[in-house]
Order: sequence, then structure tokens, then C-alpha cells
Amino acid sequence: MKNEVYRLPQNHQEIQVLSGIAWITLDKQDIILHSPEKSSLPPSKNFAVISALNNMPLILAVW
Repeated sequence: MKNEVYRLPQNHQEIQVLSGIAWITLDKQDIILHSPEKSSLPPSKNFAVISALNNMPLILAVW
């Protein structure tokens, strides 16, 4: 939900937004994904941080 933050484990490198808008930050880079966009995250030693950008619940598929 809005104002919640989720840390994506390092072993997840693909992400798809099923509902809502995702704001993803990884290694000081921001990625904005709208449903149904998907993205491959670059390899990193850091966790990706994900939050919703609107009042809709954010639903993701990660692998």
C-alpha cells in the first residue's frame, strides 16, 4: 500500500507489475513501472527498494 516499502532480496532479478505503479530504487537509480510492465534488474550487492506511487495496491510478480 501507499507509504509502505519492500526490500526485494538480491536473488530476484525479474519484476513485473500486475497492478498499480511501482517505484524501484537500486544502486541510486530509480525505475518506475506501470502495470503490466516488467523489467530485468541489474546484478547488485544491494537490495532493491520498492514502493507504490499511488493509492492503488501494488501487486508484483518477482522471479
